[in-house]
Formats: sequence, structure tokens, C-alpha cells
Amino acid sequence: MLQTKAIFKGSLLLLLFLSQSYVGLCQMMLEKKIQIENADELTLRQMLESLSKTNNFYFSYESSLLQLDRPLTNNRYSGSIGNLLVKELGNKYEFRELPGYIIIRYAPEKLDLDAEMETQFNRVTVKGYIKNIRTNEGVSQASIYDKNSLASTLTDENGFFKLKYKKNNASVWLTLSKENYRDTTFLLLPTVSIKAKKDNRSFRYIPGDSVTQEMEESFLGNLFIGFRQRLQGINVGSYFAESPFQMSLTPGLSSKGMFNSQTISNFSLNLIGGYTAGIEGLEVAGIFNINKRDVKSVQVAGVFNLVGGSSQGIQVGGIYNSVYKNVQGLQIGGIYNHVKGDVNGLQIGGIVNRVNNAADLQIAGVVNHAKLSNHFQLAGIANNTLESAGFQLAGISNIVGDTVKHQLSGIINRAKKVNGFQISLINIAQENDYAIGLLNFIRNGEMNLSLAIDESSFTHLTLRSGGRKMYGILGVAYNLRAIDTPIGLEAGLGIHLLTNHKFSLDTEFVSLTGTDFQEASNQLQSFRLLSGYRFGNHLRIFAGPSLNFAVLDMGQENVTNGWNIYERTTSTGIYRSFGGVTGGLQVIF
Repeated sequence: MLQTKAIFKGSLLLLLFLSQSYVGLCQMMLEKKIQIENADELTLRQMLESLSKTNNFYFSYESSLLQLDRPLTNNRYSGSIGNLLVKELGNKYEFRELPGYIIIRYAPEKLDLDAEMETQFNRVTVKGYIKNIRTNEGVSQASIYDKNSLASTLTDENGFFKLKYKKNNASVWLTLSKENYRDTTFLLLPTVSIKAKKDNRSFRYIPGDSVTQEMEESFLGNLFIGFRQRLQGINVGSYFAESPFQMSLTPGLSSKGMFNSQTISNFSLNLIGGYTAGIEGLEVAGIFNINKRDVKSVQVAGVFNLVGGSSQGIQVGGIYNSVYKNVQGLQIGGIYNHVKGDVNGLQIGGIVNRVNNAADLQIAGVVNHAKLSNHFQLAGIANNTLESAGFQLAGISNIVGDTVKHQLSGIINRAKKVNGFQISLINIAQENDYAIGLLNFIRNGEMNLSLAIDESSFTHLTLRSGGRKMYGILGVAYNLRAIDTPIGLEAGLGIHLLTNHKFSLDTEFVSLTGTDFQEASNQLQSFRLLSGYRFGNHLRIFAGPSLNFAVLDMGQENVTNGWNIYERTTSTGIYRSFGGVTGGLQVIF
């Protein structure tokens, strides 16, 4: 049995301040020479923006920690960007360079390490103590991880830790991270090792935002994400490792340990559930997937998916999907989908779809809700859009806060401006030319109540309501002659052919059902062409010819009058077509 043991004191060996995993990166941007002259009115914000734009990179920092609007301390400067940052911000900040970024991080404190390493075959155990260099006190809840294997742990309340993992090469690169401390990497060499293994693992930097914290503090985040994993994310920050594969039983039991929440994998298998940094390939879970950042390609969970970034590709949740940024592709939730950004693609929810911003296509068993609907919404019960929408189709209602192209529902449509048509029993809008319903409340349209009589001696009390082009008809009728079915109920649709202040010409299709409310029932359909003349603002007289079709019960020959065109009597009833005239008076509201 081969066993080696090495004792390491950080103050006696090698202390490396490194940008995580970019060990060989030359500080080219921080060392770039610049010159500033006559900067009397230049603020820190303007200086950072100017450097970023001129040199084609971005500064990444937490704005609340910098006095961005204060004037520069150095009105004239000649030297490197890194030295300028030190002069302006002081030595309590850490400046690190990654491809495309210079990270400004508040880190007034420094870490030191006392460690003991034991190796036995391919197993390594590192025991150690992390302390504050300035105070010499132990640092609790600091992250320690090996960048080669991604083995990771946290210090206890006194600053002690133990890290066990398999490793073929006994050399160890340990990185220490803690909020408000400078990231520090130590190389531990046992007595039998003469060469440190080259770090060829790929890391990446993704600028942070407040979304991760919001996701972790949600109900599901609080329920499934442990305290130690949250601290790991705070300490390590926006640095993420790439791995081809990871497997988890639960978020705390993973092949990557606690570093799982900082790992972006190509394939992820979560037997119960897992918490990873992101997926670029396929992720499958028996119950749930939780991802700190983006998910690309395919994600499937038996119960729910919770994504702190965006989802690109296909996302399937047996019950629930929640995405804190955008969705591009297909999202399917057995019950509920919630996207806080935009949906560019198709969203299918068994009961509810909710999008905080813009959605392209939504299909829900009950309700769709979005701020904007770019193309189409289909819901079994209702569609609700706060601003604008394309085409809405719902079993009961469609509601839009501003503009919509088309609305079709079983009971009610409502919008401010309709560019196409509304079809429902009740339509409500401020502007709508094509309102197709029995009751239409259109501000730029017309509503009138009329009293009229036709060739068959039916007197009609009718409400006409609609837009500037089309309107709905709803009324009752009573026949002045002694017939078996004197009472009629009528509904129909009209079109304004000609409108101006005085003269009008309308065509209407109306269906009237005459009944005695017992056995007899007669059906009359009429095409009317009505001309009108308006007196003042509220009165109009109208009259015009009609072409009528009737289906009458046997023995009801006297229900209709007019000019017979065609008549046929069968065992089931009387079929008659005839011409007529209708005229009356309208009161305009």
C-alpha cells in the first residue's frame, strides 16, 4: 500500500491570485497603456464606458458598490488601465480579466490556507483551515474546490474543512472563494509528486444578475435548494465549469458534489431532482430539474422544471414549467407554464399559460395570459392580454388592454381598438368596424332602437348595435293579426353599405322564430335592403324591400303575407319564399 502525506502552509509556499481557470491568461487589457488629459468633468461612469467602448470589452461590476457619478480623482493620467483602476477605486477592489470582460469586484479581505494532504492510491483527502490574513481568524462558509475534478466543500463555522475525492494525480490545485474576499488559488505538491497536472478543464464567465437570487428565493427554490449550495453560488459567483455529464439523486447528492450548481453539462440525469448551472444538450429528471442559468436543447421532468435563465429548444414538465427569462422553441406543461420574459415559439399548457412579456403562440386548456401576444392565443375558457394581441380564440372570453387584430369567443370580447373583426355574443371596443355579435358596445360605432312593421303585419322592436361597417340585430316581434304564433324572437347581422350624416343604406340578414310557446313554431329568414334618412342627431326613418324564406308548420299558411315567389307543401310543413317591405323609425343613441 502506497501512502503519502504532505503538510502545507499557505504563507510558506506559493500564493497565486488567479482568474478562475484562466491561469495562463495574460492581463493584456489591464496592462494596456492609455492616456487621459483634461478630465475635469469626467465621471467614473463615463470613464468606464469610454474605456469599454474604445477597447472593445465590457466592465462587469455591482453598481451599488461604486460611486459612478463622482468626478475622477486623476484629471490627467498616463499608464495602464489596471493602475488607473487601482488609483480611482483603491486596493479594496479586485480586478480580473477574462475574454471580453474586466471584472471589478469588491474584495477588501484576503484568504490564507493551512492544509494537510493525504494520498492513498487514487484517493486524496485534504484537511485544512482557512483564515483571514489580516485578522488571522478562521473564515466560515468559504468555498474550496479542486478545478480539475470539481470536488468542492465549505468551511465550518471555525474555518476548518475536509475534502475527499478520487484523483489519479496527487497534485492538487485548490481555489478558495468567499464573498468580499479575493479569490485565491493554491498548488499543493506532495513529496512524491514533481509535476502539477495541467488544468485543461474549460471554465466560462457569465455576468451575474438578480434573477438567480430571485429564483433561489422562490417557493420551489427555498424548498429544494440547500443553504450550502446558495453559499457556493455567492462565493464562486459568475464562474462556471463545463462538464460532459452529471448525475444527481437530489440537489445535495450529485456526481459534482456542491459544485453541481456551478457546472454546465451536456447531459444531465436527475433521478429525483437536481440543481445545475445550466444544460447544453439533454436533461432528464424523475421529478424536477432546477437550473441556475440557461437550458439549451431538451429538458424533461416528471413534475416541474425551474430555470433561472432562458430555455432554448424543447421543455416538457409533467405539471409545471417556470422560466425566469425567455423561451425560444417549444414549452409544454401538463398544468401550468410561467415565463417571466418572452416566448418566441409555441407554449402549450394543460390549464394555464402565463407570460410576463411577449408571447408568439399560446395554447391552453383554460386560460392564456400575456403582456403582448404577437400571433395567436387559443384557450378553452379565456385569453387575457394586457396590451396588444394578434388573433385570439377562446371558449368564453377574450380580453385585450389595447389593440387586437381578431377576436373570436363564445360569450364576450373586449379591447380598445380592433383592427380586424370581433365575433361573439357580446363585443366591447372603443374602435371596431367589424363587430359581429348580438350586443355590441362600440364607442365609434352606432347603437339604435327601432320600431318597424313588415308585410306580414309583424311589428318589430329591435336593437341594432355595432361598428362602422357591421352591426348586430336583436329584437322581439308581435303580429297584429290573429294567428297561432303571434310572438317572434329575432336575431341577425347587418352591414352599412352607405353612411353619411343624412342618408344611409344597409343590408341585413335576420332570422325570426314565431311561436305560441306550446307546440307551433315557424321559422322566417329575411334579406333586407333598407334606406334611411336622418333627422337631427337622434332620429332616422327607414324603409326597404325584403326577400323572405319561411318554414311553416302545417295549418299556419296565414302567418306570412307578401308577394309569393315559390311555395311547396310537404308532410313536414310548408316551404315558402316571398317578397315584402319593411319600414319604421329608429332612435339613435
